[in-house]
Amino acid sequence: MVRPESPPHQTLVSQRGQKITKKSLDLEALKSSNVHFLPALNRSRAGRLLLLASLLFCLAAKESGCRKKDTPVTPATEKRPAIFLLDKLRKRDVSGVKTLSARAAIFAEGEGQSVAANANIIWIRDSVLWINVKKLGIEAARALVTRDSVYLINRLDQTYSVKGLASLQRQYNLPEGFPLLQDMVLASAWFFPDISLESDIKDELHRLSGSNGQSGADYRLEEGSYFLRSESFVQQRDARVVTLGFDGYQRLPGVGVFPYLRSIEAYSPETGALRLQLELSDVEVNIPKNYRFEIPDHYERIE
Repeated sequence: MVRPESPPHQTLVSQRGQKITKKSLDLEALKSSNVHFLPALNRSRAGRLLLLASLLFCLAAKESGCRKKDTPVTPATEKRPAIFLLDKLRKRDVSGVKTLSARAAIFAEGEGQSVAANANIIWIRDSVLWINVKKLGIEAARALVTRDSVYLINRLDQTYSVKGLASLQRQYNLPEGFPLLQDMVLASAWFFPDISLESDIKDELHRLSGSNGQSGADYRLEEGSYFLRSESFVQQRDARVVTLGFDGYQRLPGVGVFPYLRSIEAYSPETGALRLQLELSDVEVNIPKNYRFEIPDHYERIE
């Protein structure tokens, strides 16, 4: 998208009303969310960390540092057939979840810096992921992820950006776009259609792993409960990798068991290593929430 010659207008997104005025973005009826980062963080780096956080939507940790993962209650000692483990993952049915909202505590680190913040999140199935991030009650950034694009407002620099979701998929080795993000929100395993998986035991967890020659996948499950503890996707050509961790499972009405603790580790040659730890709270499903996404007239668009 390019900036129009005519005077810009404020962009407004409202979930209920489906009403949108345009600034320089050709948006359809969308929904929004808020994300907040430390003002002391280098601004350009803060934007990149925030963008990754917005895309991956997972939360877990305190300002003092990362929260240590729980160890499996029962170590896996007997190898299970791959078909058995796949069946356990696929039996978790979250198709009835149409919307999800939550608060989150975030700890992010990368490019030699770290940031701790709080966030509000709204997700709507097959539509949008909205994130708002704050520190000490002051908004630092806001992001909106649609099925094909990512819109980011940086309050620190008074700028905004628009990126295709496909470009971010390539940068962080996400094998799929919005459908993968939805699975991540709901802690459902995402599978390559052309990778056959084999099973073994690794680090006292059941493991499913495989490769198609270009990409690799690795899933770890607990013994007994067979909860998904992590999934990793690797682009073998240039060693891009992203690992999603799930922990702190609790019962959530309308969902069943749901992990309140999340972690994300990503590596690409361009950005190096990035790490997110997140802790969710006040999670609600199938309760519609209002949202807004506005771009002030005086904000500058950046690439």
